[in-house]
Amino acid sequence: MKKIFTLISMALVAMSMNAQDEEPKLFEAAEITMGDIRWYNGNNKTDINDEAGTMLYFVMGDGNAYEQIYAEEIVSNETGEIVYRPYYTYTDYVGGEAGLPKYGLYYKFTPKVDGSLRFLTWVNKTNRNTVVVPASTGRPLTYGVDYQFEGYVNGQKSNYTDRPLYNDDGTPKLDNDGNQVYEQYCTFFTAEEMLARHNEAKVVDGVDTAPYVLEKGNQALWGWILLDVKAGESYYIFQLSSQLGFGGYDFTPVGGAKENYVAALDMGGTIVLNKEFSSIVDEKGVAQNVGTTGRSVVTISTPNMDVEGVGSATPTAVVPGAPLGTGIAAVKAAELDANAPMYNLAGQKVANDFKGMVIQNGRKFMNK
Repeated sequence: MKKIFTLISMALVAMSMNAQDEEPKLFEAAEITMGDIRWYNGNNKTDINDEAGTMLYFVMGDGNAYEQIYAEEIVSNETGEIVYRPYYTYTDYVGGEAGLPKYGLYYKFTPKVDGSLRFLTWVNKTNRNTVVVPASTGRPLTYGVDYQFEGYVNGQKSNYTDRPLYNDDGTPKLDNDGNQVYEQYCTFFTAEEMLARHNEAKVVDGVDTAPYVLEKGNQALWGWILLDVKAGESYYIFQLSSQLGFGGYDFTPVGGAKENYVAALDMGGTIVLNKEFSSIVDEKGVAQNVGTTGRSVVTISTPNMDVEGVGSATPTAVVPGAPLGTGIAAVKAAELDANAPMYNLAGQKVANDFKGMVIQNGRKFMNK
């Protein structure tokens, strides 16, 4: 009897391995069950200060910024039965595609006048693409050229050289090499230093191998995305397949006074969400303004800046519809829209009868 169970287990493992080796078998999502959308206080990093000594707090949100949800057919490791799980697609910006997220967590900034924006964020996974995408083109700006990042890298600390540490008996505290141990603080990296860290690992033979990855390692970041913005343009900021925390922003109009918004506040030692977030969540942080849209939209504004924070929960189940075939090629074919906006190579929107090289559905081709 044991042998039979062993053979069955081996067969299931083999089926699972084969399923992983094969291209996914995909279906349209006829029905999607979503989990709760949450906006909650991410105050677990309150030991981080900005260069002015201000404590940084964040509103955390659920949901990845992705294009579409499909149903993937797999063999269950537990039962050997065919089951279906959500399969996500993301805009392949590195591969030249264009587009904006349809699901997930993102922040949309729309200035009324030209100016400079500083977006305070906590970056969950720095090996994922962090993008700033203008709505007019659907194509991300270039890190280190069009926008910058300054702030902190998890685990990177410096010594207070005037604050040595001592043992209980009054003797100096030493490390394993016999060196004096000092009290430490988190290291603030300027935009130039952050870009240098990126280039150290990501630029190979003059080519940036990860143009939208902010940091050379895979540590969390806290700090500011910095960019100049144009009046009337909307800028989407998000991570692909991960989350960004939102600490607030400040915006300085050209020739005007700085205006700012803080997303989470220290109220006498208790960190609470600002009213735009706290007014639409319950005591567990679950959004109550979802309705039939499947999204939670938080609107924020200062005199010259309008902001939307959009959250969309992670699917918990999916029911398959019409088959799409296998592999990402089948998915991409299904996503093509003949009526999608068309752009020239300068990123300017053009009419569908425009003659020449154009970009549509994230693909470049000659329109004759």
